[in-house]
Amino acid sequence: MESTLQKPSLADRLNDPHTVDVLHRLLDHAEALDQMLSVARDLPHLIAIAVDFFDAISLKASQEGIDIEQRASDLLALLVQVTEPDNMRAIERLVAKLPKLEQGSVLLDELPNLLATAMDVFDEWATQLKADGIALEQSLRQGLHAALYLGGQVRKEELDRIGFLLKSEVMSENSVATVGMAGSALSSCHRGTCEHPVPQRVGLFGLLGAIRDPKTQRALSFGLQFAKCFGGVLEDEHAADPTSLRSSNQG
Repeated sequence: MESTLQKPSLADRLNDPHTVDVLHRLLDHAEALDQMLSVARDLPHLIAIAVDFFDAISLKASQEGIDIEQRASDLLALLVQVTEPDNMRAIERLVAKLPKLEQGSVLLDELPNLLATAMDVFDEWATQLKADGIALEQSLRQGLHAALYLGGQVRKEELDRIGFLLKSEVMSENSVATVGMAGSALSSCHRGTCEHPVPQRVGLFGLLGAIRDPKTQRALSFGLQFAKCFGGVLEDEHAADPTSLRSSNQG
């Protein structure tokens, strides 16, 4: 059984709708194809121009002491290092935090204004101190010197005792006021008695006469009241100390 395959003629192929459609598309893009052919013809010239341009850059860099090949090798090594998995994960975390960094940059933009405001407040404070007769620079220098001196002289045990003193009732407002009045009285007594060449003598009748003085009576009243209060404190401390309580029972 023979079968003959005949190719369609050129006329039949040209009249085929599919062929006509392809020809139409080629004709529609004929201008773009012509431009591509023109670029292809000019491609060797463009490559030559690019090579000449690169050679000029390389020559200029070499004259300035720049090794282009070494720079390229370093850039390639850096690219390899950056693309390491650990580094890529770190970069991803950094990129995720970029919005927060942007907020931080906004705060940095406002930093000069904040500093200017703080300086204005500090200048006003320094002016007020100066009006009150306080030299700020000298006070800071002397205060720092005092702190360094005390830091070198006071041991830790003494600091602990000072801390206990500050937290005790000795530093309360009433105690400090009482100590201040006692200091004023001591100063007056020094001027009234110790500065005399011969101390004044007081006999029994003088003592009895002094007791009748309202000021002396007021001081004696204070002393008796202090003795009563101090006795109450001693009694409370004695009752709170189990060791002293056992000693009293044994006695």
